[in-house]
Amino acid sequence: MNDKKQKLIEIGMKLIAEKGYYNTSIQEIANEAGVSKGSFYIYFSSKEAFIATAIHNFHQRISEEMKQMQQDSNTPRENFANQLAVSIDYIYCHKDYIFMFIRENISLGENIDKLIYNLKVENFNWMKSNLKAIYQEEMDEMDAILIDIIIQAEGLLSGYFKWLMIEDIQIDSGEAGAFLVRRIDDLVKGMLHRKEEPLIGLDQVPNAYSFAEMDQKRNEIQIALKLLKMNVEAIQLDEIKKAQLHEVISALQKEVDQDEYQSVVVQGLLAHFYQFPELKEETEQLADLFDVELLS
Repeated sequence: MNDKKQKLIEIGMKLIAEKGYYNTSIQEIANEAGVSKGSFYIYFSSKEAFIATAIHNFHQRISEEMKQMQQDSNTPRENFANQLAVSIDYIYCHKDYIFMFIRENISLGENIDKLIYNLKVENFNWMKSNLKAIYQEEMDEMDAILIDIIIQAEGLLSGYFKWLMIEDIQIDSGEAGAFLVRRIDDLVKGMLHRKEEPLIGLDQVPNAYSFAEMDQKRNEIQIALKLLKMNVEAIQLDEIKKAQLHEVISALQKEVDQDEYQSVVVQGLLAHFYQFPELKEETEQLADLFDVELLS
């Protein structure tokens, strides 16, 4: 992401956190950032697209830090504790934004709802991946109750995170990460010791959560496609051209749904979007995810 766009996101989100989403105009964001309203529209086709990009940017930054930690030579338990510490640090840095979403109960349309749902699926699989890494030896026993363990672990983290954010409680993130991993340990050991039967079985989990190992890249592509679709809807184009671009997105979705996509086809499809400055970043991200070069 270029510096100007990043600056707009940071300044705009700070302003929205102070005044509220509905009370903050695009003109105010542009004024605060020292740019024209037209410059704002170069990067974001609407305020909804701005918020969606900010959410995605926030999630992407924290995900990249966590992926880096997973590659460290620490034990899976230590890696998980470090990832939780990063999450807590991000809450402290961005709690005003997060609290604003809770306070205003913002509903931003179907596309953002789908984006957030995909991020929720990604978080679910992040938790599952960490639990499987930590409890490799117990997986035969845990397999039937893994969904229940994930749901309870998510609830545990969510409860603590809300207290830190809403009540402004200050704790050491490193100590908290290790503490929370020990609490999840207690949860796992307690359920295994009691030989608990699953409350929610594998057959009850929506297909979107894909209990088989999730293709992380495929989910990231789905998120990027949703952002692209939302920007196409908001961009200033005649309806015929918009309809054509939506058809191209549908064709890209068909490629994603295949076991193996055709790189040449993807290249040709992405070329339709690259000519529009408002769609350039999402197009470049998709090219990177598909591992193809953009055709100039």
